[in-house]
Amino acid sequence: MMGQFWVRLEPWLPSLRLDLLALALLAALLFRLGGTRLRRRMPLLLGLLLAGGQIACLQAAWKFVSGPMPWGIDHPAFLFRLKEFRELFPLALGGYNPWWNAGTEHFIGVTSGTHAFGLLNLPPLLCLDPHLFHGPALAFWLIVGFPWLGVLAVRAAGVRWTGALCAGLLMCAVSRAQFLFFWQSGNVGAMTSAMLTLPVVALGYRLIVLRRGGWGMVVALGVAAWLVCLWTPGVLVCAGLVPGWIAMRRRWTIRSNRLLVAAGLLALVLALPWFWITLFPSRGIVNYVATGVTGSRWLMLQAGVRQLLLRLQEWHPLLLVLGAGGAVVVAPRSVRRWTLPLLLILAAIICGTGWWSQSQLDRMALPMAVAAVFPTTVLCGRLFARGSMGRSRIAGLLHALAQGVVLALLMMGLRVAQMHYACRGGFKLWPAPDTIYDFADWIRREVPPEGRLAFAGTTDWKYEWGKPTYLPILSGREMMADDYYSYPRGLIERNYPPKAYRVSLDSWLAFTRAYGITHWAAADPRHKGFLAGHPEWFELVRRMSMQSSRIEIYRVLGLPPPTRFLEGTGSVTARENALVVRPEPADTERVVIRYQWRDGLVCRTPGATIEPFNVDGHLQFIAVRPGGNPVVRIGYRPRFAPLKPNFDGTFHH
Repeated sequence: MMGQFWVRLEPWLPSLRLDLLALALLAALLFRLGGTRLRRRMPLLLGLLLAGGQIACLQAAWKFVSGPMPWGIDHPAFLFRLKEFRELFPLALGGYNPWWNAGTEHFIGVTSGTHAFGLLNLPPLLCLDPHLFHGPALAFWLIVGFPWLGVLAVRAAGVRWTGALCAGLLMCAVSRAQFLFFWQSGNVGAMTSAMLTLPVVALGYRLIVLRRGGWGMVVALGVAAWLVCLWTPGVLVCAGLVPGWIAMRRRWTIRSNRLLVAAGLLALVLALPWFWITLFPSRGIVNYVATGVTGSRWLMLQAGVRQLLLRLQEWHPLLLVLGAGGAVVVAPRSVRRWTLPLLLILAAIICGTGWWSQSQLDRMALPMAVAAVFPTTVLCGRLFARGSMGRSRIAGLLHALAQGVVLALLMMGLRVAQMHYACRGGFKLWPAPDTIYDFADWIRREVPPEGRLAFAGTTDWKYEWGKPTYLPILSGREMMADDYYSYPRGLIERNYPPKAYRVSLDSWLAFTRAYGITHWAAADPRHKGFLAGHPEWFELVRRMSMQSSRIEIYRVLGLPPPTRFLEGTGSVTARENALVVRPEPADTERVVIRYQWRDGLVCRTPGATIEPFNVDGHLQFIAVRPGGNPVVRIGYRPRFAPLKPNFDGTFHH
């Protein structure tokens, strides 16, 4: 699926080369004949081109985002993280989540950068569930929001309006990978961080190189840097500007450095809660992705270089020639010194993919491409501002031809963007099909409010090309699975129930009884065969076809009506970081609820206590001693320690 920037773009003429040649020659002729009049109107023409291209992209995307929510690949996972962010912000950034596996310690919204996109969409997020507006929000920021933020940031850096508008055109399609990771896969954390790289680079240039701007600029730069750093690898982007700052030491002034330090401190203070989560509760994930591989250094370097070259092929051609090339050769010296160190550092990081294969460092090619927009727009601004008249005949023709080629490439980039938003490219957004909504409705009807649906084996994108991560929100029922997230693969078993409970029918039933599971879903033949082989315990109640998979749902037989209590009676209301237990009668000495014990749980009701309860040799639930209280409230407080794995050494169950 990966490849050059032009892959799958349908030509108007017999070939894309002829399209580009015809556009370039026509534009060159107009530049040659238009002279000063055309040059003066270039900002207007580029603005109209940008606005027209964005309207075309929005029209193409609207067909896919105006109806059902985005579903394929990682969209359900990021929707789930946004929902959690909505419920907890600003008092917490993650914690104890009861929707999956009877309570998991869930902080992946921090390390994935999801919260940055949540902050950009905070007003609608506080009013609506994310699936109700996620598609339009995604299209708005990719097509309109980020490009125009780039225009304003580049203009603030002193670049001509022609160059600034070129930044907007380039930001519509900086790389083909943009549509893979953001449009198709829904990785909104990396998207927000990568696309805000340009404001950080441009506003930093304004403060240090131009020595312009005041406290308003400090706030803008600090907030942009903060949002970039909320995706953990984004910290490397901001750190990569330090060598450029050192290279510009001859331009330092006390005032400019003071303002830059103030912006950095603002970003750091805002990001401290996220950094704390990354360094402590999420340290296990960070350590896993940072684990290197052993082998020939030469072979690992070759693998990293191949990955870099592959990613560079997907860039907009102008970013390769005028961005990366311009930062080395022809851009103004101040621009070269400011951006070249960052580009080299990001290139070196991508080459490290050979050593750290789990780190997904190849995705740093996206912020690298966005950073390359800045020198590209500086050169585009100069190119369009200078006319071809007054030069020698050959020089004038070559200048007009260069202008025509650049304009043609900008227009072709808009075509690439429009193709992908119309889902005619290699990377497509899949709206949730009716089968997903039908399945959620069926779960709401058939699974009792205090029951749980569990997924046997692996889910592995078997549910209409997406994970079932968001199904609890759609159905209002708690669920259990191993890989409701598929990442990081080395920390999950990709099988369910846990191995200790798959050894026999009795162990499977013990697990089912303990958690109050009323239904099992299975997609692979082995687990479907196991469930179908015991009709005295599992009754087939539903078959579904999703992609090439046949999903079967079994109801558990022979169990008492489900309840949230393993010991005692009453009611439990469970939400993120909040369990509200109402024992009946209120003077009960102890009740045990079917939720996982975690060390960060705290009792917030004076006189009541909570403690772990050993169900068997593996499982621990929450024992509550009400102490005469009719209502016991349980909260969660993260600790200065990495999250503990489960009894079998894996996460997610």
